[in-house]
Amino acid sequence: MKLNRQQIQAKAIAVLEANPQGIRWSDLLRAVEAQAPDTPHNSIHGGIHNLLTTRSTEIVKVARGTYQLAQYVAEDDAAASAHEAETVAAPVKAETPGSEPLTEQDFYASFAEWLEENDEATVAAALGGASLGGKWGTPDVIGVLKPRAQDIFKFEPQIVTAEIKAVPSQPVVAFGQAVAYRLFSHKSYIVVPNSTSSDDMNRLKSLCSIHGVGLVTFALNKAQPDYVVVVLPVNAAPDMFYVNNMLERLKSSEPKLLNKLF
Repeated sequence: MKLNRQQIQAKAIAVLEANPQGIRWSDLLRAVEAQAPDTPHNSIHGGIHNLLTTRSTEIVKVARGTYQLAQYVAEDDAAASAHEAETVAAPVKAETPGSEPLTEQDFYASFAEWLEENDEATVAAALGGASLGGKWGTPDVIGVLKPRAQDIFKFEPQIVTAEIKAVPSQPVVAFGQAVAYRLFSHKSYIVVPNSTSSDDMNRLKSLCSIHGVGLVTFALNKAQPDYVVVVLPVNAAPDMFYVNNMLERLKSSEPKLLNKLF
């Protein structure tokens, strides 16, 4: 039986429902065609294309050529947010005797200032938490390096991100997130306590050097964190799809910060 556009789209929705982690466009097309052998390829192709372009509130393009129902995206974001909230709130003992326990949030603002003071960013700000949502998490600090009025050579703005971990035992988690941020940033930093074990620190140095991620250490002292560069980040070209995806999420969650940065 030849299907009409409404029937084609209903089958496409059913395929999306059966693939909560998302499905590539070509796989979605093949799955619908397998259920409608009497329907011309062009009719199915046109029906699915119309569905994906007109119902953007229900279906999200989560990666190049990959689509997911918005309800599943929201569930993934909620799970990621809950995990991030636990990590951010984890207390750690301060170096100064008698001081209150610290969390990684205590160092967001000072590292943003450090980026500006060291000309790594023209403007930087704390972000953190899980305000951007998404499986790839939210940078703790985000900054933008922009050309100044007096600069002779005008360059394109460069996005700088950082992942801060106050708990010395979480270097692998920090590295994974910092590498993920390279999808949408020109430079990415890992910022870890200088009390991190020598074995973990040596591994981080090697990994950061291989993957072009910057490594900075700091003291667990809110008043004097004493940030020290161990490995300089490599300036790389991010993926523009993910840059725009991140900026759209930033626009939705922190519009004032977006205006401040850009």
